[in-house]
Amino acid sequence: MNFVDIDGTKMAYRIFGDGNKTIVVDTAIGTCNAEWWHIAEKLSSHFRVLTFDRLGYGESQSSKNERTPQKIANELNGLLVSLNITENIILLGHSQGGFYAIQYALMYPSKVIGMVLLDPATPYDDEFAKMLSPKEYKQSGVDKSSGMKLALWLTSFKLGFIARPFLKKMPPFYYHQFSEDSEKYLLKSLCKKSTYATALDEYKHTHTENTVGDVKQAVENKSLNDLPIKLITHSSEVYHKELQEFGNMDLPTAEKIEGIWQNIMLRLLGLSNYVQHTIAKKSGHYIHLTDLEVVVKSVDTL
Repeated sequence: MNFVDIDGTKMAYRIFGDGNKTIVVDTAIGTCNAEWWHIAEKLSSHFRVLTFDRLGYGESQSSKNERTPQKIANELNGLLVSLNITENIILLGHSQGGFYAIQYALMYPSKVIGMVLLDPATPYDDEFAKMLSPKEYKQSGVDKSSGMKLALWLTSFKLGFIARPFLKKMPPFYYHQFSEDSEKYLLKSLCKKSTYATALDEYKHTHTENTVGDVKQAVENKSLNDLPIKLITHSSEVYHKELQEFGNMDLPTAEKIEGIWQNIMLRLLGLSNYVQHTIAKKSGHYIHLTDLEVVVKSVDTL
């Protein structure tokens, strides 16, 4: 890993390949850039690819600043400026990283030439709580805070090592056989207290009205104008099975939860005049690990 100073805090990054267009990978909540190394290598045949750990994750130091989408986008811009990457940027964001990719494009539109969003987080999670019963909402897994609080408690007492055998059976390991280096890096990050303290702060600020307003307004007003965007979402058929297996629910409940989710995703077609929607037919939420070809094709044809 390499490092730059962002507001007096060390941020870790890694660059793959070379080219006049740079793919910037923004990861999901609670994870680190090692989840994407094998994908970056695949994409680096045609692009320069930048992977990085947001402050608080992986090898990056924790920030004293609140983890608002605006601050996180500003920190990414600091990294890019430090690396002299100021144009021809393609943002590739998964889940929470998709939300931050949208925020970055809104704040620095002249630098971004395209965006690929994989099951991006949205500012509409409150709608699940309104439309589902308390039991259904708990089963849905939409609220991530309880799991993160438990992990924070374990790692606060330096008990993260206890969870290692269980972590290896859970996402992202459930979906992909990582290299030895990637697995070691991921496990180290997932056993750190800072990972869950950061994740909880990020989660809070993407569920707070005054910090998600930029993205909400962008969806409603096509604020990204003519920016080419590929929106890739998971297969409902695959997700029904995963909700039943991991959420311990019946098929009608799974279909109800997934129906709300898909309706929310379709709103993102309003981000710009050029949004193309693709369904990753082999995948649940971890599209980049279960259907890499659809990701590569989307980037290549952007």
